[in-house]
Amino acid sequence: MCGAAVLAFLVRLPFVFVGLGMDEGGYAYVARRWAEGATPYRQAWLDRPQGLLLAYRGLLAVDGSGWTVRLGAALCGVVVTVALGACGRLLLGRRAAVAAAGTYAIVGVAPHLEGFTLNGELLASTAATVAVALALAWRSTGRVRWLVGAGLAAGAAVTMKQSGVDGGLACLAVVLVTGRGWPDRLRHTGILAGAALVPVAASVLHGWAVGLGAYWRALAGYQLAAAGPDRWHTFLASLPRSAMDLLVPVAVAAVGGYLLRRRRAELTVALAWLAAALVGAGLGGSWWPHYYVQLLPPLVLLAAAAIAQPRRGLLHGAVAVLPTLVWLLALVPMNQTQREHAIPYYRRTRVDERVAAAVRARTTPGQQIYALSSEANVYFLAHRDTTYPYLWGMPMAKIPSALPDLRTLLAGPHRPTLVLVYSPADRVDPSGRLGAVLAAHYRADGSVDGIPFLRATGR
Repeated sequence: MCGAAVLAFLVRLPFVFVGLGMDEGGYAYVARRWAEGATPYRQAWLDRPQGLLLAYRGLLAVDGSGWTVRLGAALCGVVVTVALGACGRLLLGRRAAVAAAGTYAIVGVAPHLEGFTLNGELLASTAATVAVALALAWRSTGRVRWLVGAGLAAGAAVTMKQSGVDGGLACLAVVLVTGRGWPDRLRHTGILAGAALVPVAASVLHGWAVGLGAYWRALAGYQLAAAGPDRWHTFLASLPRSAMDLLVPVAVAAVGGYLLRRRRAELTVALAWLAAALVGAGLGGSWWPHYYVQLLPPLVLLAAAAIAQPRRGLLHGAVAVLPTLVWLLALVPMNQTQREHAIPYYRRTRVDERVAAAVRARTTPGQQIYALSSEANVYFLAHRDTTYPYLWGMPMAKIPSALPDLRTLLAGPHRPTLVLVYSPADRVDPSGRLGAVLAAHYRADGSVDGIPFLRATGR
């Protein structure tokens, strides 16, 4: 297990220093604004719960430049590796423990699912895997304190991202297959649920303090209001890229599930966890590749049943890790330019760093900027703020007032000093009104790496 943990850290270490993705930089910006005194979900808007922001605040407190965010992702990989090894040991035996830990150490990098980035899904998956390990420890020992810990970890998973329900549902499956009669099951379900409510209730109470209406709209309200029939199409569109990291683990997991067909309790727990993770991934609605990160721990646990077999186990293990291992090894002989193109977000982050440097040179710390419309990490890199709440394009597309508010801001007396045009105005607002506002109130001010800068006029 220790060897797998070291391996997990080492294979993720090179990605600590390749810069932050859009989501990571946006989360870091909002966390920094909260630390500076801005009110979350009002002055610093985000559609994620407080647990994620607290994790980012803690990492940025170590070093505010941002590299600790990716260090946090590497540490999450280590924690999941160890916790998944514990799950394998407690559910399937010692060989499965080694198989689960060793497989996730490699497979969890998941380059096409952005498994080495500190997204909400990885944070939620980390807490959920710890929760399942603790629930299985309770199943093995009967000590209630492990069940309480499982509930706390399961609740913490939901505070990392709303989709982190898989830990709690998997723990519930453990309780249901373990109980001796329904009174016993109900009592332990109550203990699990009561513990899980502690971190969730703390988040809701904080949301109440900052404004329950704003908190609800940010975390769920606008998504529910904008839910439509396009989810199935976005799911289908996400499959080709996601399959590059998921197809082989799914195949090996299917073999493991077949081998566990006579061990009903163990198979029920693993399948319940996988089903809950799939439901959680679907809650986001947009099916971005990183949503699938939550599927990896239950898939690897099922795959461990196949890899742990005396016959053909090594073959199954080699097949499971081969795609990710090949990708990792291919990076070694590459030059810098090739790596920037091969590693997700690397090249784009380098462009954003040059844009951010130009922003710092052309503005003072008190001046506002706006990145049109989804380059959220620029605010963090440039150390400049925006009064416009929606840092990503998806909320802008789903919240009816978002575009009118943006047009009002850009035409108003307190408009941003610089607008960075990552997306053409007419693509963001096909009506042409946003483009007209920019033409009336901004002038061209050069460009950096093909990103036009617009400077406010008449101020």
